[in-house]
This record gives sequence, C-alpha cells and structure tokens, in this order.
Amino acid sequence: MPTVSVVVPTYNAGRYIAEAVTSILNQDFTDFELLLIDDGSTDETASVIQRFAADSRVRLLHNERNIGLIATLHRAYAECRAPFIARMDADDICDPKRLGRQVVFLRNHPEVDIVGGAIRFFGNVAPTVFQFPTDHAAIRPAMLFYCPLAHPALMFRRELVEQGLIRYDDDFRYAEDYHLWSRLLLRVTSANLPEVVLDYRLHAQQVSSGSSDKQYAASLRVRRKMLMECGLTPSDGEVTLHESVILERPLPMADYLQRLASWFDRLESVNASSQYWDGPALQALLKAKFLDTARRVGADLRALSCQDNTGRYVAPADIAVVVAQPKTSSIVRIKRRVKALVWRLSTAARKP
Repeated sequence: MPTVSVVVPTYNAGRYIAEAVTSILNQDFTDFELLLIDDGSTDETASVIQRFAADSRVRLLHNERNIGLIATLHRAYAECRAPFIARMDADDICDPKRLGRQVVFLRNHPEVDIVGGAIRFFGNVAPTVFQFPTDHAAIRPAMLFYCPLAHPALMFRRELVEQGLIRYDDDFRYAEDYHLWSRLLLRVTSANLPEVVLDYRLHAQQVSSGSSDKQYAASLRVRRKMLMECGLTPSDGEVTLHESVILERPLPMADYLQRLASWFDRLESVNASSQYWDGPALQALLKAKFLDTARRVGADLRALSCQDNTGRYVAPADIAVVVAQPKTSSIVRIKRRVKALVWRLSTAARKP
C-alpha cells in the first residue's frame, strides 16, 4: 500500500497535464500512487496521460462522460488506497519536495488532519509567492476574507473521506472548497507549511471569466454563514464595509475608516461571547486588515491612533514600522495585484 494517493482530475488539460504529471513523478518522496482521472475530455488529454501508464505508480481513471469536478473528486477519493491524499490541478507544478514535506508534517503532528503550504503564482503574472497563515488558530478567522487553504496544494488524511467529512456541496458550486473548509475546520485541525509546495498557474481567461461573479457570490454566502454562526446578523452596510476590504476598494465616504473600525469592533465583541474564532488571532487579523486599508487610502495614522475607535487598530508601534518601510516597489505592486486575485482564484475548487 502506498503512503500517499495523489489525485489529479483532468478536463481538456492537454496543454499542461504532461508537465504537471512529470512534477509529481519526479518527487524526492516516491512512495505514492498517482490517480489521473479524465472527466470526459474532448482534447488530447486522454492520449497524453496514456503515455504515463507504464509507470507502476500511475492509475488511469476515465469518466465516460463529463460529470463535473465535484463528482469526479468524490469518485477519485473513493478509489484512493493510501492513508494520505494529496490534491493537485492538472495545470500546476509540484515542488520536488512537496509530498515528502507534507508527509513528514502529518506524521509528526497527529493532531493535524489537513496541511497545505505556500504557493507561487506564475503564468500571466511575474512569479510571486503567496504565503498563508500556518497555524489553525489563524487559518480559521482568515476565512472571513479569503480561503487560506489552497485546494490543489493540500494533503489530508484519508480517514476524513471514510468518515464522510470530505464532501463538496453542489449548492455552493464555484466556491465548493471554500464552503467545505469553513465547515470542516470546525471539527478538524489544519495547518500550512511556510515553504512553497506548488506553482499555481494563472491564465488570462481566469481573470476575465464570467464564472468570477459566480465565485464571488458563492464565497459571499460562505462568509455570511460564518458570521451568522458567530452570532452576527450583519446589516447591508456592514457587509459592504467588510467586502470593501476583501476587494481592496475603499468606500468613498469621509468616515469610512471610522465605520470600518466600528464594524471590526462589533465583530470582536460578538466573538468574545461566542468564541467562534480564536480571540487574539481574530484581533491580530483585523488589526492587519485595518492598517493595510488605512495605508491604502493615505490616512493619517497618527491621527487614527489617537481616536477612540480607530486607535484599537492603529498603535504607535505600527506607525513606526510604516514610516521605516521603503516606498512601494514594482514587486510590491505585483504582490498586491496577486493578493487581490486570491479570493477569485483560491475560493473555488475548479479553475475556469
């Protein structure tokens, strides 16, 4: 029995699948099986993956017709034999040390059921590394703003499948994994490695795809559900404030930051009673989001630190750090662009 089952669903990925498969077969950790499942492709995908059939670690599966990503993943997970299951997309590239690092982590941390890692965007942007929170306490509240578990970079224990916990909900199509993790992390523990485990390919059509609006609408439903479970019924105005931070589009109002601080303070107050999220982790997250937003609008940080509501999120120490930072470079601007894309590209299990 292999230690890891690597699941790669494919659909019309003939241009990229060979590079993806090669990156898995060239891992420094070799005790795995690779399940390539073709979801009724109409291009050359089937013939490309057939070339790898001679490798004893490769298992080829084929759907007679296109049944979609959710059903394909459920079928593939049921076929996995190893105690650990790793996900990957057909157009991404695994770091050579990915599987080994994630296996070692799960073996050394039996309390953790899911582990991801940093990813490096490439394709239609300059190669840019995006790191996620590494510990469970910080991962859960981060879901208020984006999905901090990159789906194609994850490894999890097969027992989650056997217990019926890894099930995607078609009612949240286009944000099915975001919804799944928001539910699952109430019951199991997650983590992210600080190292890059995957190169995540961006395509021009991903940014302009009509599915982006559907992804956003579905992910907004997930966030509303989390807020309701925390004990909050946000007003339309509060939702607009919250989403403005996610979209990095500050609202054109004179008291924007004061209102945002009031919303964040309300969120923390309700959470203090419900304990839905880890309190210190939530406070640190909201403080970072507020400070980033204040800098984006060019606000006077010293003035904000002296006000009753905004002073909670801007401290004198923060001002000193900001003043010491160099002016925005082209690399920083690229990273901000990538960061703005994360909610669109990491909240859905599929790639448009």
